[in-house]
Amino acid sequence: MDGSGDKKSFVLSYEELLQAQKNNNVLIIDVREQREINETGKLPGSIHIPMGNVANMLNLTDDQFKKQFEKPKPNKDTQIILSCKSGMRSATVQQELQKLGYKNAYNYAGGWSEWENKAKKLNIKI
Repeated sequence: MDGSGDKKSFVLSYEELLQAQKNNNVLIIDVREQREINETGKLPGSIHIPMGNVANMLNLTDDQFKKQFEKPKPNKDTQIILSCKSGMRSATVQQELQKLGYKNAYNYAGGWSEWENKAKKLNIKI
């Protein structure tokens, strides 16, 4: 996930997402709307915070965050992966988090569309 060359890439591929899903220290946030989650489900291992609420949720206390999402609240160094349907909304939230000092905020640009497509091809249960 370090990208290539001198410039760090903050965009993840499907393969990098699969690796990240195995790491308990990575927080994956699906930023789609609730109705979208209801229709499709969310990425395995992810939590759901709609796009407009991410910054507010990160202002919760550690205990409040853990109680609501059953995951530890990320700190500014935690690797955070953002996902939506096709990478646009998650890119916006990624930029917002980077401005707030979360230096390891990544965008899974393929989003739910790519994940669902590849999961079906590989017979991964959705």
